[in-house]
Order: sequence, then C-alpha cells, then structure tokens
Amino acid sequence: MTTLLTLLIGALGGVFIKTLTMKIDFRHKVVDHKYKVYDSIIITWVKMRNFILHELLTDPPDPNKIYEFDKMYGESQAFIGEAVLVSDNYELTEKINQLNEDFYRTDWKHLLLTSGDLGKVNPELEEIKLKAFGIINEMRADIQKSLVFTRGDFLNIVSMGLWRQKVAGGAE
Repeated sequence: MTTLLTLLIGALGGVFIKTLTMKIDFRHKVVDHKYKVYDSIIITWVKMRNFILHELLTDPPDPNKIYEFDKMYGESQAFIGEAVLVSDNYELTEKINQLNEDFYRTDWKHLLLTSGDLGKVNPELEEIKLKAFGIINEMRADIQKSLVFTRGDFLNIVSMGLWRQKVAGGAE
C-alpha cells in the first residue's frame, strides 16, 4: 500500500514538474520573442530617423531614396504586426503603430522647404523621439510583466496537468 501511494505521489509530482517546466519554457520563449520584436521596432525607428536627416532631406530628392524609406516603413509594419501577436497590451501596440505612422506620414521635405531651415525639422523629430522614449518604457514594462508568474498561471498548470491525466487515461 505504501509503495502504491508513493508511486502515485511520484507520478503526480512528475506530471506537475513537467507541466511547470513547460510553462516556464513557454513563458521564456514569449519574453524572448517580445524582446526581439520590440528591439527590431526600435532599431527600425532609429534607421528611419537617421534616413530622414541624412537622405530624405537632400536636394534634389532621389526617387530611389523614397522607395528605400517606403521599404523601411514596410519592415516596421511587419514588426508591428508581430508586436500585436506577442503583446497583450492593445494600447501599447496602438501607440507603437501611431508613432510609426508619424515617422512615415509627416511630409519632411515639405516641412523643410516651407521653413527653409533644418531647425524646423529638428523639433518635430525631437517630439517624435520623446514619444518613442515613453513607448519604449511601456515596452520594457510589458516585458517585465511577462516575467511575473501569477496565481492564474499556477491554476493553469494544475488544470493542464489534470487535463493531460484525463486525456492519457481516456486513451488507454
């Protein structure tokens, strides 16, 4: 009887430990993917900013450079699509998309031509940069939130373990 009880406790403990490690591994993959997606978005924003200052505002404008900027925008939109998939924070992904649109939709050349001064473009870029810093802080908070295990996670682990036992028992 004691051997049977020990075997049962060991089996349940093994199922629980396996389920727990699977949950931790999944959580780690989610955090890693969030980090990579957010990092890619930030890198693209920096490239777009540098492109605006060093390529897009040249005179006369090169049509190939405009297509290159369009390509950067398309890549950033792909990363934003991934961010929507990995983030539970809808407001954050909306802010990310809006900032990306601000980069792309602002008529930088017109702003430069109407003012005749690069000094008018810099405040616009500075405003976008300040928005980006706020969004980056929210990205960091989103990643940190994903690192924390909640009671719901543990309840999910237990329910998944019981479900697997039920499925395994039904398959025999």
